Amino acid sequence: ILFLSQYLQKNNQEVISLVFGFVSVGLVYLMGHLTRRNLPYMSRLFSYNGHLLLYIQAMRICMFPGSQIIENSFLGHALVVVVLISLIYLAYRNSSQVLAILVWLMAVITAIAEGSTHFMLPLMLGISGSAILFAIRKAWWTGLMVSIFLSYLIYLMWLTGNPIISKSFGFISLSHMGHVYLFACALAYSLMALLPSTDRVSQNQLNQSIVFNGLGFSFVFTLTVLAFFTETYSQYFGLIAAICIGYSIWLKIRGDWKSIASLYAIYSFVALSISIGGIYHFPLAFLLLSIQGLLVVIVALWFRSRFMVITNTLLFAGLLIAYFIAGEFLHGTNFAFALVALGTARILNWRKQRLEIRTELIRNIFLFTGAFMVLFSLHEAVPPNFVTLSWTLSAMVFFILSVLIRNMKYRWLAIITMVVTVFYLFLVDLSNISLGYRIVALMFISAISLGISMFYSNRQRDKKEEPGQ
Repeated sequence: ILFLSQYLQKNNQEVISLVFGFVSVGLVYLMGHLTRRNLPYMSRLFSYNGHLLLYIQAMRICMFPGSQIIENSFLGHALVVVVLISLIYLAYRNSSQVLAILVWLMAVITAIAEGSTHFMLPLMLGISGSAILFAIRKAWWTGLMVSIFLSYLIYLMWLTGNPIISKSFGFISLSHMGHVYLFACALAYSLMALLPSTDRVSQNQLNQSIVFNGLGFSFVFTLTVLAFFTETYSQYFGLIAAICIGYSIWLKIRGDWKSIASLYAIYSFVALSISIGGIYHFPLAFLLLSIQGLLVVIVALWFRSRFMVITNTLLFAGLLIAYFIAGEFLHGTNFAFALVALGTARILNWRKQRLEIRTELIRNIFLFTGAFMVLFSLHEAVPPNFVTLSWTLSAMVFFILSVLIRNMKYRWLAIITMVVTVFYLFLVDLSNISLGYRIVALMFISAISLGISMFYSNRQRDKKEEPGQ
């Protein structure tokens, strides 16, 4: 049918080609209707072929170069959109998820064939809006996932200059406010988290769609920043952070999906980190980013989210590695990392029941990272002659803390710090510092070690003298 229509078109038989094409579409639909009872499978095949023929005929006479019969672009575009709306309505009325996905593919083809900003991107919103409606009314979660992919595919085609049509790949020169459509699309999918918990709404499927939407948005928005906003990206990421943290709080208070609230909270802190990096630049930004880690833990306590704590641990470790790779150390940032790590470990131990953390691994990571950063910070901050003395004092502080809060881990930190200090004294200080400082350092270490030994001896003796021991 398509080849014959095209043949008639090329032989200057436009009217005959048009009539033949749409009469053929009508006959195919009629065959589907007549076989709906005796041959239901064949009926569906006829119907799908009728949908495809109807769409292709509309595209051929309205948009395909060389075969256009309707020269007015507005009228031609309107006709194609009417066909798409009619088919998506049929998909909804007949409860056909397959047809809905097929129509969305048609919308993608239409967007690529037309190519302009304010036609492509509204079609993207049309796909996302109809998919959300179908997910709510029909529980078409597979269709929702497909629509997320197709929506961001349209945006990617627009952003890269529609390479299928233009035969060239590269970012377009002007945004034409296209990023507004992107934000609207991402926000629309995010509103799915407001759905109440019912039998038709699966938490697993909803989580998957929210995560997939976040990944798709993050990817295309990163490319958008590289294309248009390399100088002002911190403002946009700050806006994203504000929206996401506000939305996460709303979901925590009013929503039924607490795990999704945690996802948006984490996403807001990641966006905030990027914004801070853009405003203050590195290495100064590391100071604020390290302090932000403590804020994440506090929010995680309120959200009762182990996921946020685990994610924050990974982000903190990555941030610390990046700080050492950068190699530009600031005393304030060094001590900030140390204090944040120790403070986080203490908070997690204090509120471990609230977070239902059954393992000591995360707390141990922060605790020993904090101890290491204390030693590193002192090494960088104090004069070389006083490194050993400062480390010995830090060991004494850890020991005092172990007694005050009755925590064996701080005692182990004190012992490990003393061992490291002794090794540093014999391997570094004895060859680099003057004789007077060596004597003072040795005496100081000896005095602290002797004091700790006497304390333990008295404590063990007291235990033995207690009744029943």
